[in-house]
Amino acid sequence: MTPSRPPTRSEGVSSVLIVEDSATQAAALEHLLTSEGFSVRIARSAELALAQLARERSDLVLSDVVMPGMDGYELCRRIKATAASADTPVVLLTSLNDPLAIVRGLACGADHYVTKPYQPEWLLTRLRAVLARTSSEHVPPPEEISVELLGTRFAIRATKEQILELLVSSYSDLVRTSEVVRDAERRARFLADAGELLSSSLDSLEVLRELARLAVPRLADVCAVDLLDADGRRRRVEIAHALDGVATVAPSEDGASDPLSPSASLTRAIAERTSQLIVAAEWRDLGDVARDPPLIAALERRGATTMLVVPLVARGRVLGVLQFLALEGARLSSADDLLFIEDLARRAALAVDNALLYGEAQRATRARDDVLAIVSHDLRNPLNTIQMSTSFLLDVLGTPGFEVPLVAQLQIMRRATKRANALIQDLLDVSRIDAGTLAVAEVPTSASLLLSDAALEEAPSILAKGLTLEHEWHGPDVDVAVDRSRISQLFANLVGNAVKFTSAGGTISLRGEMHESRVVYEVRDSGAGIAPEHLPHLFDRFWQATQTSRAGAGLGLYIVKGIVDAHRGAIDVQSDPGVGTRIRVELPIAR
Repeated sequence: MTPSRPPTRSEGVSSVLIVEDSATQAAALEHLLTSEGFSVRIARSAELALAQLARERSDLVLSDVVMPGMDGYELCRRIKATAASADTPVVLLTSLNDPLAIVRGLACGADHYVTKPYQPEWLLTRLRAVLARTSSEHVPPPEEISVELLGTRFAIRATKEQILELLVSSYSDLVRTSEVVRDAERRARFLADAGELLSSSLDSLEVLRELARLAVPRLADVCAVDLLDADGRRRRVEIAHALDGVATVAPSEDGASDPLSPSASLTRAIAERTSQLIVAAEWRDLGDVARDPPLIAALERRGATTMLVVPLVARGRVLGVLQFLALEGARLSSADDLLFIEDLARRAALAVDNALLYGEAQRATRARDDVLAIVSHDLRNPLNTIQMSTSFLLDVLGTPGFEVPLVAQLQIMRRATKRANALIQDLLDVSRIDAGTLAVAEVPTSASLLLSDAALEEAPSILAKGLTLEHEWHGPDVDVAVDRSRISQLFANLVGNAVKFTSAGGTISLRGEMHESRVVYEVRDSGAGIAPEHLPHLFDRFWQATQTSRAGAGLGLYIVKGIVDAHRGAIDVQSDPGVGTRIRVELPIAR
């Protein structure tokens, strides 16, 4: 009597029962098989799998081995021992860590196995092979034979063809595993070399140059490294390649930014801070990486090229990009390659960031030393003046009958004391600005009156140098909410800076007007102007365009910026070398 069989699912579509206690692994297998056209059911335990098979037949069972309760071996034995499901093929998910696992699978009646972690294509190939063999003409089960492996005896029923297939599959898996191990060893050696290189110097440019040379040909056939400046402009640091007969063109040493517009993939990598893989790079992509016409032509002659663009990201900021080209399609395109190179990029970004932070710390230290030297010099001058005046007075007061010019000497001492006190006040203001505690007592004040006061107070220093002073308020007057003493300090610093760099016969202009909801002041001079590369640093603390200058501590414009910020205003500079400079200050109108 033929046993009753559970109903099958839809004809023409192979149905697979996945037995897996891990919800994540079960979902991954379901997604893979469903996308390949299989009909899939899931059982989270062996017991539930047996219950499902009793209700509905599956064309194949794919089961994990290690599960709570009944394991995959016992599940397979029960499936094969049940008449209704005895001819249902079972494929076990196992590992090569245990050499007995495959023989155990044969002993319990399994038709095949897949090693974990599995490659999707391997798994699909074996499932289809088992289904194809099962759908062919039925072959009576062979006689049971006894085999011994590693001191353990097993009773198995398998055809010679099945045993041979398992042996070949096992050998194939071992070869693949060996290749994976060798790849892992190569990558570990490369990361060790790269780690030593990245930690060998705090010169970020030299480190990135060496990294590009290390990557070729071990990772790719071409590697280009670009850095981004503060304005997002790209600068080529290095390009290395392994193409015979093509010379390498070294990047320019002048630090010039890249004149070429970036490719779409490079733009996306920077904007999204994610790697971009182009399986068949087009001419525009190749040109962006190679740039040198002979190198571009050599790449085009060799055919399809895989491209990978990886941003260097540290502390949420893109510092640069690594660009790789590979002539072999298999290189760069695998998930393992991508993860490995992204790991390398993270390490490189950290090294670059550390180098940049070290450079900033060094510059800050030099600036501190410079300002200490300047402050010492500037404080010594008035103190020396006071000392000499005091010594003079003591000498003449001790001389009988000698008339003492007390008023003149005391005026000299007062001016010297005022200069020393102003420098000390500047240093205190800098400390307050750094701490965010610069106090401003805002009072509604006439905007035109502030301009007139500034012209009146600064006129003596302007005229003393042989300069012409122009000042004018345009349009109706309006009140601004300001700290009057701080605005006076702002004008004093701006005008003082303009006077310092304007030669005799030049002009200093002070102008003001209301524009929409703000008051705009402009201080113009006809002086030497400021070089474009110096403009971004103009309001930096302790910064001077000429480091050898003894004309001040480099605090005035930094304090001006702090005062403007404290009043919720804005400041802007325009300058043409040899023509002059215009500084524009905007302050909100009083409400």
